[in-house]
Amino acid sequence: MSNNSKPIYRKLLRGGISAAVFENTRDGRTYRSVNLQRSYRKGNEWVRMSIYLDHEHIPFMIEALDATWKFLNGDLMPLEEESDPVDSSDSQEPIGEAA
Repeated sequence: MSNNSKPIYRKLLRGGISAAVFENTRDGRTYRSVNLQRSYRKGNEWVRMSIYLDHEHIPFMIEALDATWKFLNGDLMPLEEESDPVDSSDSQEPIGEAA
């Protein structure tokens, strides 16, 4: 397996938010994963919170964040109860696996 330790793309935003794309090769197949990160200072130290995603999960994350934003701004009503959706992706790798 070949892992690129440096991102092939990185976007920095206000509020310590960043997204980075990593390209990796396994069994002759190249795939990309995304690292979303929030950095902030706690006292004198930097704290970093990260999540790794397959690039196919980005539209679902956008949809979830958009709905959350609308709910927090009063545009959506709270839901009664929502069951967990079944992940129908054919990826065998865990969502949180590091690139």
